[in-house]
Amino acid sequence: MELIHGLLNRVSIQRLEAPGPTPEQIEVMLQAALRAPDHANLKPWRSIMVTGEGLTRLGEVMQQAQLERNPDSDELVLDRCRKMPSRAPSLLVLVASPADHPKVPLAEQIQATAAAGYAMVLAAFAQGVGAVWRTGWVVEHPLIRQALEVEAQEQIIGMIYLGTPSVAPKPVPKIDSTNFITDWH
Repeated sequence: MELIHGLLNRVSIQRLEAPGPTPEQIEVMLQAALRAPDHANLKPWRSIMVTGEGLTRLGEVMQQAQLERNPDSDELVLDRCRKMPSRAPSLLVLVASPADHPKVPLAEQIQATAAAGYAMVLAAFAQGVGAVWRTGWVVEHPLIRQALEVEAQEQIIGMIYLGTPSVAPKPVPKIDSTNFITDWH
């Protein structure tokens, strides 16, 4: 796939089914991440792949986390939380794992991690793998962080759901780019 085509046409795919990406496709995604802009070449990130029984286990943790957030959650909400990870056959948890560095502040390391995640999503699209990047309360909840063994200094940047698109992608919206640039003299 031509790079410009991918950049201009990638969209999030909300409905994903099996099969998930192959190990070879995941490797391409990881190699793309390793090309992300990264001051001092720190590679301040790591990823956690959740598949199979891990999706069920993570769903149970998410359900318990929801109960901690709101003990009065009804069965419908709890069931939705339990099923969250199973919206796709593969779930890649993107974790910023910053290092102390005299020239590269924390913010730059978080930005590098986000750039790596975007490179992975683009690489997924280029290979015909559907992807959607999700965040929300689940990336910050202590119970979920603990279950995924995310250290105190680390931050979950997103959960990237991966699989085979089960619906046609939505058309790429036409947006006037002039609203996003100004000239400065």
